[in-house]
Amino acid sequence: MGKTKQGIKKIKQEIKKAEKEIKDEILLNVPNSITLLRLVLIFVFIYMLFMNYSRISILVVFTIAALSDWFDGYFARKLNQKTQIGARMDQVIDRVFTGGIVLSLMIYLILHSKISPENVFLISRTNVFLLLFLSVSREIVGLPGFIIALIRNKDPYQVRYIGKVTTFIQSIALGAVILQVTWAVYIVIPTCIIGIIAGFDYLRYSLS
Repeated sequence: MGKTKQGIKKIKQEIKKAEKEIKDEILLNVPNSITLLRLVLIFVFIYMLFMNYSRISILVVFTIAALSDWFDGYFARKLNQKTQIGARMDQVIDRVFTGGIVLSLMIYLILHSKISPENVFLISRTNVFLLLFLSVSREIVGLPGFIIALIRNKDPYQVRYIGKVTTFIQSIALGAVILQVTWAVYIVIPTCIIGIIAGFDYLRYSLS
């Protein structure tokens, strides 16, 4: 009976602790607002892509969204507004950002290949698909690690330095693909290699 009371008391303490942590978390602070702006810009990018805006204007929106990933972290440190919710939201939106950009570009290619026989990209469709696939090597390799982390009840959103580096380089690679420069491959290949390393690093973390 005494152990049961102690157990109930401990659970109540844990609940109060969790409630305090949630209360202390401020959702709409400066860095979190910047992170949410990145989510909005994903939809702006997709709209502009399918409405056939110029590649330069699409690239500008993409660049602002990509740079916001640096600014949210900078202001979180500068203003001392680091929160667990913010860190997790940042990583989730990073994945949504990358997935949304890559998926929309692939759909755009498929739709235009049916509409018109000529290539709407300056480089061949096959090469664009390949470049996009290589650019998301981290997400492909790291997916099993994410699932394992969830199964093992580990924090799947733990920020890792190599992950932030990969996100930065990945943004440059995707920007080159959007702009359709022929030398995009020289950026995508290093991105692919670093992405594979980051993916296996995450897998190692999930198994540790």
